[in-house]
This record gives sequence, structure tokens and C-alpha cells, in this order.
Amino acid sequence: MFKKLAKQNPTFRIALTHLLGKRRQTLVAMLGVTFGIAVFIFQAGLIMGFQTTFIDRTINTTANIRLFNEADKNRRSLVEEFDTAASHWTVVYSQKPKEVEPKIKNASYIIHDIERNPDVAGVSPFLAAQVIFRSGITQKAGHADGVDVRSEDKLFDMKQYMKEGDLLKLETMSNAIILGSGLAADLGAKINDNITVVSQKGVSLSLKVVGIHESGLTEIDKVRAYVKINTAQKLLNTDANYITDINIKLRNIDKAEELAKDFQRKYNCKSEDWKQANANIFGIFKVQNMVTYLVIISILIVSGFGIFNIQMMIIYEKMGDIAILKAIGYKDRDIKKIFLTESIVIGITGGLLGLLLGYIVSVIIGSIPINVNGFISVNHLTFNRDPILFVLAFVFGIIATSIAGYLPARKAAKVDPVDIIRGK
Repeated sequence: MFKKLAKQNPTFRIALTHLLGKRRQTLVAMLGVTFGIAVFIFQAGLIMGFQTTFIDRTINTTANIRLFNEADKNRRSLVEEFDTAASHWTVVYSQKPKEVEPKIKNASYIIHDIERNPDVAGVSPFLAAQVIFRSGITQKAGHADGVDVRSEDKLFDMKQYMKEGDLLKLETMSNAIILGSGLAADLGAKINDNITVVSQKGVSLSLKVVGIHESGLTEIDKVRAYVKINTAQKLLNTDANYITDINIKLRNIDKAEELAKDFQRKYNCKSEDWKQANANIFGIFKVQNMVTYLVIISILIVSGFGIFNIQMMIIYEKMGDIAILKAIGYKDRDIKKIFLTESIVIGITGGLLGLLLGYIVSVIIGSIPINVNGFISVNHLTFNRDPILFVLAFVFGIIATSIAGYLPARKAAKVDPVDIIRGK
């Protein structure tokens, strides 16, 4: 491609001659751009791949919107209700806060009404119970999530995340429980083992492990177990209409924030969309992105200085050539175009090699099996290989090299051929 352009365009031919005349310096400049772009592809792809994996698992395994009741933390006390300006004394011997249950009133009506909303893909009732799990001499605090098995599976595809056991046994057996993978490991519990579950109300039930569930969200898998709603109601010693949460799955998760506010206003209960529930994590993601881009920009700036230095060296060595070109009719803009072309050629060549290197490295690293049980559980590193990322990397590299080559090109254009000839 470059040879064809050189034959058709004298300006490009001169630029190519300069670059080939200083092959070592040209190669160093290209490698700077190549490694800058490769790091961009690798690091940005890795960070974005991790974030995408987390978001996908969060969306697939948790509610897009959660409706629940929450005690009013700013509720006025009994003493504050009295008229302080009254002429008599009022003695309060023991002030006890009013117990407010987290039960959602008219939960059945709310569920049926939400199901009619065209933006809603599904609704599932939910009952959260804080419990102690006991297996032999081992015990661990966590929560038993009371769910409607079929609704929960329809919304969150629980079968996909079953590591062991049968999900449907949770529905057909009266004393069944499914443990999170981390919780099962901590308890040393296996399929068909019996464990004791003790609720905050003091109710104790012996339940049989019928499955191990692994969402991939490590901290959640360490404390969560699934039981039927009526089992959770027994643990909390409540009636059959007792529901603490309503989990909602949307057809378009981008509407979660807007719909959460509408549902809160309409049904007079608290709402939380999936972004609010994971606000701390998204804050970490912002810091990750900022650090990643700062590192990449720094690398490309260093590459830019390399191109700048090489261009300046070429200009000083080619002063005689510049004088001759101007003497035979080349304008300032032509001289500037020659040296700017050299920078762009370095940027394009280095950029293409960087895209290829970045892609190859990400494929190789992504294919290496790993077993990481950190913030999320992964078997392989996931890379984002969205074409937009490659386009942005390439464009960013071209812009950096063009800026680095502009100043030397402008200096070359201002060279006075008469001064050069007199100097010789």
C-alpha cells in the first residue's frame, strides 16, 4: 500500500525515504506506538471484561428492582409527641420503640398489578430470614431466602447456576434447602446431608440439602441459601401472606431507575434498583477506569515524545534536502505535509501492529485456566473484544502521533533555504 502511494504521490515518497533512511529510529518509534496500543487493548479489555462479567452475573442472579419495607429512622419518639407548653407534668417510665414489621401489605395485589406492566418481564415474591446454619459442630450466620421456586427460576435461571443437585426438589420436598457454594464449603455440607437452621425468632428446623447453588458472586454464595416461602414463614413464625420483598425483572434494565421511583410512589414502599444495590462496586469501577486510562495515556505520551525526538533529528539531518525542496518550488505547507505524513505513517503502522499484538495477547491470556475465588468466581479471565474498543485505541494512537509530529513539521516548514545555503 505504501509503495503504491509513493509512486503516485511525490510528497509521500519523500516521507517514506526519510523513514527508511533511519530504520532503527523509525522502528523504535513504531514499537512505542505498538506497545501503547497493545497495552490499551489488553488493560482496557481486561477491566471492561471483568466489569461486564460482574454486571451480567448481577443482572442474571439478582432483581433489577426490589420492593421492600423499611423502618422510619426519623420517626418521632413518644416524648416528642407531648405538648411541651402544657402546664402539667407527664412522666414516662419506660419508652419502647414501636415494632415495625418488614411485611409488605397487599403483596398479592401489588404483584399482580406489576405483572401487567409491559416493561416488566416477571415478578417473584421473596421472604428474607436471618438465620444460623448448623452442621455438626460447625455453625455460620447467613440468610435463608424464601422463594417461589418456579417464579425464581423463570426470572433468574437458577438451574443454570446449580452446581450440584436438583432445583425442583426444593418445590416437591417439604424440608428441602439449597445452599450457596461458599456456605456449603464452610459448613462441610454435601447433597442429602441434614443441617439445622435456627431463625432470629428462635424457631429451629432440620432441613435436607438438595442442591448447591453457585452464582459466581463469592460473598453472596458464602451466606445465601434457598428455601420455599412457606419454610421461611415457619422459620419466622408468620402467616402464609407474610412477604418482605418483591423482586422484579425488567425487559430493559436501563429503565430500572425510572420504574423503581414510579413503583415506590405508587405502592407506598421502598424501592431499590440494581445500580443502587451495587453503588459501592460501581464506584470502584469508576476508579479502575480512571487509573487504566491514565496509564494508557502516559504510555502514549512517552511514545509521542519518542516520535517528536526522531522527527527533530530527521529535520536537522535533512536541512539540505529541505533547502533544495523549497528552492525547486515546494511550499511551506508541502514541507509540513512531508513531516506530518511521516508521523502518521509511524502511527498507522504501529497502531495496526498494536491492535494485532493486543488481540493475540488477550486471546492467549484468556485461554489460560484459572480458579479465582475473589470478588467473583471465574475460571478464565474475560476480555472485552468489542470492535469499538479497537477503533478507539487506533484513533487515539493516530491522534497522539499526529500531535507529536505536528511541532517538528511546523518547524521544518519555517526553515529558510537561504540561511541553510549560506551556512554551508
